[in-house]
Amino acid sequence: MVRMRCREEPAPIGEHMGECIVSLRGWHPALAQAEVSSLFPDGRVEPLASPRLARLTCSKDAQEFSISSGVEAVFSNGVNMEWPGEDALLNQIEVHLEKYQNDGSSCAVYAWKHGEGIEGCSRTKLAGKVGGILSRMGASIDLENPESTFGILLDGLAQTVTFGWLLNHGPKADSSVERRATQRPFFKPVSLEPRLARLAVNLACGPLAAGACIDPMTGTGGFTIEAILSGRNAIGIDLDKEMIQGAKKNLEWAGSQLNPFIQGDATNIKGSLPDTETISFAGVVLDPPYGRNSHGSMDHHDLLQKTLESTREVVDGGLVLILPSEPRSDLLNHPLAMDERPSLKHYAWETIEMVLTKTGWHYQNAWYVSVHGSLGRVIVLATTAPQD
Repeated sequence: MVRMRCREEPAPIGEHMGECIVSLRGWHPALAQAEVSSLFPDGRVEPLASPRLARLTCSKDAQEFSISSGVEAVFSNGVNMEWPGEDALLNQIEVHLEKYQNDGSSCAVYAWKHGEGIEGCSRTKLAGKVGGILSRMGASIDLENPESTFGILLDGLAQTVTFGWLLNHGPKADSSVERRATQRPFFKPVSLEPRLARLAVNLACGPLAAGACIDPMTGTGGFTIEAILSGRNAIGIDLDKEMIQGAKKNLEWAGSQLNPFIQGDATNIKGSLPDTETISFAGVVLDPPYGRNSHGSMDHHDLLQKTLESTREVVDGGLVLILPSEPRSDLLNHPLAMDERPSLKHYAWETIEMVLTKTGWHYQNAWYVSVHGSLGRVIVLATTAPQD
C-alpha cells in the first residue's frame, strides 16, 4: 500500500451526491445486488458486467453503506471499464485524478482483486505507479494513517478494472464473523448466521428512514439483533418466555442495552403490541419454526397464513420469508427462475404464492442459499404493493 498527502483543492461541485460503484462480497452476489436495490430504492441501481459490481446514484455520507451485509467497498464517482492494458489504464486514472482531486486529507492507494484478477498485472506495482502519479501531482506520501484511499479493483471474471476514491478506505471486514450465532450465550442450532439475518432485514425494510423492523417469531433474536445494531427501530416477538429471555441476553452480548423484545403471538401482532405503540413498520422478517412449535396444535400452513395476515395489518413495505429446501447447486448470480426452484421441505411453491396473495402480499423474487449437503434455504421477497 502506498500512502501520501494530497494537495488541497476544492471538492468538485455535486460531489456530495453522485454516482457510486459498489463492490460486493462473494458469498452471495445476487442477494447483495438485491440488498443494495432495497437500501437505495431511488438509486437507479445498475448491475455491471461482473455480478459483484453495481453502479448507483448515492450520497457520500449514506449510512446504508455501513449497515449493508453484502457491500464490500464503495467507489465515489468510480469508473468501471474493460481492462485496457496497464499504460492506457494509468492514463485514464491520471485524467480521473485531475477531475476528482482529494480534499487535502492524507490518502492511500490500495489495489485488490476478485477471483484471479488480471493476468500479468501486479496489484502492488500498479498501486505504486498510481502513487507515483499522485506524487507528481503534488501529493506527499504518508505511510502511517491515511484519511482517504484511492482504490483499484481487478475483476478476473469480467476482466474489468474499477477505480476511484473509496468511502471508508476500501474493502471492509465482515463484522458478522464476530457475532456468529454459535458464540451467543443463548444458542439454538436453527439460528441464522448474522450476515444472512442482516441482509434479510435490509432487504425487507429498505432505507433506515423507511421505518422499523418487526420480527414476529424472534426465537434467539437474530433478526432483531441485526436490526438494532444497524440503527433501526425494531421489535421482536415470541410466544415462548424462554426465547424472549434468551434473545435479551444475546442482544446484551452483542453490545446493546435496549430491550426490543415482547412476549406475544405472531398470529395477533396488533394484540401483542403495547397500547401506546405507534411505530411505523417498514418490513417484516420471518423464519417460521418447523417440527414442534409453540403454537400448539396449529399446523404449519395455518400458522404461516395467520402470521402473514397479522404482519400485513401492521406493515406497509417488505417481507422476507425464509424457508428450508432441498439442496441444489448454488445459483449465486441471479434470482431463481421458476424452473430453477428447489423443492421446499414443508410446502409446495404454488402454496407459498397462493398464501402470499391471499394475505395481501405480492411475490417479487426468491434466491437459493446453501446450508450444507442435505439442506438449503430459499429467501423469498414479497411486498405490500405490486412492483414493476
